Amino acid sequence: MEISKKRYELFCAMMEEIDLAGRLMNEYDSLPHEYSGEVLYQVESHVIQVIGRNPGTTATEIAQMLGKTTSACSQCIKKLRKKDWIKQVRNEENNRQYNLYLTELGWDIFQKHEQFDQICYERKCEILENFSDEELETYLAIQKKINEGFLDDVKFSKASFQTIEEKK
Repeated sequence: MEISKKRYELFCAMMEEIDLAGRLMNEYDSLPHEYSGEVLYQVESHVIQVIGRNPGTTATEIAQMLGKTTSACSQCIKKLRKKDWIKQVRNEENNRQYNLYLTELGWDIFQKHEQFDQICYERKCEILENFSDEELETYLAIQKKINEGFLDDVKFSKASFQTIEEKK
């Protein structure tokens, strides 16, 4: 199938917007946020969010849900425990495993973060009021297909890198 010049230019413009969105999300995630007088970074709030929505979850499960390494999540969990935002409870069925729960302060931060997210999402949703539900569904379908392409790119890059490493 031959791609028209206009279609390719539109696609390139879409990719530029996706790149900009990625940069803006990265910048937002790098900023500290304040909830209930406590300052935390997005990675911390994401861990708190996962535990708040899944009480009793483990570090390994959090890592899988967030697409992070277990080691990175364990380091964050350690920080959150020191701040008394989460607590670990040894799993009675598996002594090597700890289940994670929010403390009272952790629940307060979780709720404030959820409220803040809702306000941000509602604000963005209002910006899109001129688009029909069908147009939003089309965008969602397009984004899912682009994400499939990104996943293929990741797999291809990993395989290429592995091949390069094996040749060394």
